[in-house]
Amino acid sequence: MIPITEIVEGIFKIGPLDTHNGVTPWVAPYLVVGDDKAAIVEPGEGGQADELLQAIAGKEEGQLKFDLKRIFYLMPTHIHLHHVHSAARLLKELPNAKVVAHQRGAPHLVDPVRLNEGTLQVWGLDSGCPQIDPIPENRIIAVAGGEVFDLGNREIEVIESTGHAPHHVSYFDRRTRTLFPGDAAGAFFDGPGKNRTRPDILPPLFDVEKEIDSLHRLRALRPKMLLVFGHNALSHSPAKTMIQVEKDIRAVESIVLKGMRKKLSSREIGRQVNEYYDAEGLIRQEQSYEGSEETMAASGPPFGMVAYLKRKYPDLEIPK
Repeated sequence: MIPITEIVEGIFKIGPLDTHNGVTPWVAPYLVVGDDKAAIVEPGEGGQADELLQAIAGKEEGQLKFDLKRIFYLMPTHIHLHHVHSAARLLKELPNAKVVAHQRGAPHLVDPVRLNEGTLQVWGLDSGCPQIDPIPENRIIAVAGGEVFDLGNREIEVIESTGHAPHHVSYFDRRTRTLFPGDAAGAFFDGPGKNRTRPDILPPLFDVEKEIDSLHRLRALRPKMLLVFGHNALSHSPAKTMIQVEKDIRAVESIVLKGMRKKLSSREIGRQVNEYYDAEGLIRQEQSYEGSEETMAASGPPFGMVAYLKRKYPDLEIPK
């Protein structure tokens, strides 16, 4: 039985669903239902697409029995594998749906060659992680932030929230003041009720200052609830959660910068980062991913932080 939970009125968490690849962790998409239309926020990976459709449209007990023709939008917060990979598969079964994507990311969904190269850079060349299939341009809605999608007595506002990635947006349900921040507010809750996420600073184009600016922008919305990407992805203390994420990002920045200046090894800097996570009661990097040993997630500091500091301080050396 696929877990389906109505988090607040008209917002259903589906899963976590198995990605069926033995590499990436299970995640849970959200179905957001208005009076006229519906959207799937964070559609996830292709390996879970069939189970997602079954949970939404299935006629058996415990399934939503929802008309797929009412789904007009797929709303990944950004175009990383774990958030958007299923879109090409889902569009084949959703005749009215289009993918909403940041204007910087939309071209990479049409031609995902560079996007897939970046995926392998993070996960590892031999990780076995899936690759993203191209999406027809006429089934993509490019956004910049500020757009509002009316589902019928329910408005979803697009909030630009770059930092984790330059093509990142968040979605704000004005009706319930529920925020879908993607990875802008961290990911991988340590456990239900702790309201703590671990900052996701692995992507090569991670930018500390843009990420902090985005956190401030999201806090200004005064959301009542965060539905963060991951397993136990519920926070009833949005402001507290986002303040803590900012603190964690600054702490990891300091650890990695000091390590790079001392020319410590990649593995030693990674050990110190995980030591910080342990002290804060957060999930370690290697507990979140099961990729190859090539990945910085398993063997060293967060790759995105290293790349960011190298851009900021060109004289620094990449840790060995």
